Amino acid sequence: FIFFIRYLFLIFFISITLFLSIPNFFDYEKKAKYIKDYIYKNYGFEVYDFDKIKFQSLPFPTLIIKDADINILDLNIKLFTESLRIYPKFFSIYNYKNFEVKKLKLKNNRVNLKVSNLKIFSDYLLNQNNNIFLENLDLNIYNKDKLLLKLTDIDFSNFGYDKNLIKGNIFGEKFQIQ
Repeated sequence: FIFFIRYLFLIFFISITLFLSIPNFFDYEKKAKYIKDYIYKNYGFEVYDFDKIKFQSLPFPTLIIKDADINILDLNIKLFTESLRIYPKFFSIYNYKNFEVKKLKLKNNRVNLKVSNLKIFSDYLLNQNNNIFLENLDLNIYNKDKLLLKLTDIDFSNFGYDKNLIKGNIFGEKFQIQ
């Protein structure tokens, strides 16, 4: 009996490998509607333009949307991101009609805000119920079409160890806000 356990482990390993590698061959352009609807309903982000969608199976199953233009709904704020990483729940890899996400990670972002929208934007991020992580956000704040303030390399997360901790650079100096 003990010698047959190695075959059981081999079957289990091959099954997991196939389960994670088969989605690499899917056409995600057809499934983009389901993904965009989920992000719209749960995060309030309307992804209206993107370059391509690809799947990365290791180290965690991840959908990567390249060069996405996002409209944050109720605020009419445009966010441009180079990489929108979606970490779906394990069994949502194949089931896009009941798609669920563990967290979103936005890398290399750019936002242009008016001074009047700054508090609304920060409240929106701080009161977000779903897990979101912003990495390397460049925030330009304008007052009557003049650049008032430029915040660079902002990192923000509303979950985990760095929950509601904002790190970044202003005037060439590092800052940290909790």
